[in-house]
Amino acid sequence: MARIRTIKPDFWLDEDLASLSAEANLLAIGLLNQSDDEGYFKANPMLLKAAIFPLRETSVTIHCLLSELSNIGYLELFEGSDGKQYGLVKNFLKHQKINRPTASKYKALREFTEESVSAHQNVSGERKGKEGKGKECDTQ
Repeated sequence: MARIRTIKPDFWLDEDLASLSAEANLLAIGLLNQSDDEGYFKANPMLLKAAIFPLRETSVTIHCLLSELSNIGYLELFEGSDGKQYGLVKNFLKHQKINRPTASKYKALREFTEESVSAHQNVSGERKGKEGKGKECDTQ
């Protein structure tokens, strides 16, 4: 469920975020709305596209945009113990004041394994191969 969140003025001056595409910045803001009260969110690219970019086409895949944000340390991506993809907006609680916080139901699904912290993990579920269905990300 989307939530009302605050965007602090510091967001616009963040040098790491400024180095990313405008779409990655919009996704970063949208993830604040999609995250629970501890900063965890479902990292299913189709769900995120529907929630954050419902009336637009993005120039790159949501997977690539998530990778951009992960590469600068804005978020962490992981596979939950249920086999689904999740993310955590790092420093979420530092920048968001939650009046009546609800405990995260995704936090408990987090397992620290070699695969779950891999920066190159395919969170999109896109197929790659001869069919040409998948795209490589051109991230910085």
